[in-house]
Amino acid sequence: MRERIPCSVGSKPATLPMRAARGAVLLVPAFLLLIGALRSTGGFSVLLGLGALFQFLACGLSFFSRQGWREPVGPAVIMLYVIGLSWMLVAAVGLDDWYLHTCQAVLLVVPLGFFALQCLRDSGAPTLRRARQLAHRLSRRSDWPAGLDACRLLPEVKALREALHVDAGPALELLSHARPSVRVAALAALEFRQNWQPGQAELVLNAARRAQEPEIRAAALYALANRDDQVTIEEMAEFLYDPSHGVRLAATEALLWNTENRWPWIRMAVRRCLSDPAYQEDGAMRLEGRPLTAEAVAELTAWSAEKGCLAVRAALTLGLHYGQVLTAGRDPELNAELIKQMTDSHAPAVLRLVLARLLHHHRELNGKALRQLLDPSAPAPVRLMAAEALMAEGSCPEAVTALYDLARLPNREIALATAEVVQRRLGVDMGLTRGQPAPPVHSRMAAEVARRVLAWATQHDGGDATATAARGDEGSWNSFPASFS
Repeated sequence: MRERIPCSVGSKPATLPMRAARGAVLLVPAFLLLIGALRSTGGFSVLLGLGALFQFLACGLSFFSRQGWREPVGPAVIMLYVIGLSWMLVAAVGLDDWYLHTCQAVLLVVPLGFFALQCLRDSGAPTLRRARQLAHRLSRRSDWPAGLDACRLLPEVKALREALHVDAGPALELLSHARPSVRVAALAALEFRQNWQPGQAELVLNAARRAQEPEIRAAALYALANRDDQVTIEEMAEFLYDPSHGVRLAATEALLWNTENRWPWIRMAVRRCLSDPAYQEDGAMRLEGRPLTAEAVAELTAWSAEKGCLAVRAALTLGLHYGQVLTAGRDPELNAELIKQMTDSHAPAVLRLVLARLLHHHRELNGKALRQLLDPSAPAPVRLMAAEALMAEGSCPEAVTALYDLARLPNREIALATAEVVQRRLGVDMGLTRGQPAPPVHSRMAAEVARRVLAWATQHDGGDATATAARGDEGSWNSFPASFS
């Protein structure tokens, strides 16, 4: 899944002039109280002197605290000035001194100004104004990258994304722009947005439905990836059967990264997509983010037992899911469950093949499990993979016997794969070029290789094969066939 960029803007480190200005503002109440104490006499001067001492101590704590420099200056100013004003009011009771009145005015007006600025900043008005300015610049931009996908990587798009954490309105206003590059940039600035106001998600969906460009439809789906209401999710699921492969991929990433709440809403759309022969070349549904829920895994497992491309794509998707889980960390219980499914003769053949390849890739299959896969009830590709793995570890008569059985099967694809293993592990020349991919199934060379494999199987008995295995391992390769990786 694409990188999710947070909407908040990081605080900049304070420079030396900024620190000096901050210190000067915080020290004003202390100096005002100190000057007032020096000008007054009697008990009033003592009271003002105590107030000045308190102010100096409070400012000192702020200066020597690292956290104090990172916090906004507004709350500290308001607190110190209000305390100073209170001290001045108490000390000025019964006195008619112009200095005290002036200090009271200063200690009242300054915190009110900071409070007003704080309210303005909290309202988001400055950020919204900056977002509108950035959106206007994008709408007036003339030099755009040649590809629409490159538009989302522009620095202006990143700046706009950071300025939209208050309101998405400035970007949504660009969705009606005539230039596709502007619309892609606006949608890219909204990628994985979490906070939407009523009606805004519908505007993005309408823009996706109207767009002729696949890049715009994909960008709209990424913008809505964090939505969790049923209506929006179900409408997004319609793009799983979009004519564009890129849009289907974007819909898959935007929907399946979190199936905890969404699966009941999208399960039928996922099934329809997996079962459509028009999309069978897409293979496994790409999974990013959190693993699939137990409910989704159960559904995909059931679909892998059906016919057609639904079974194949469901099994491949399960393999991708289990692969992510295994990569994240070893889980003995999951490994045991996967081995149980893989060796179950009643499990779907395509799922057994996917699990066997996956577990072998993660080195979770021991010799005992591999020998179980040599059973004639196992799918032919699974038996071939197990035979290859066992022979890679050393001489294995059971694996050679399985190769003889596989060589006799009337299937040219199996014959080519078997010939590759026999030539690599047993050193028997099957007419294949070392280091080159297998010839096309319907070519003359493939027919000749299949004929040689069948002749090899019919001319040798088990005893000869065992002897050949002992001799052939010396010159065999240690690499695993690419078609079974």
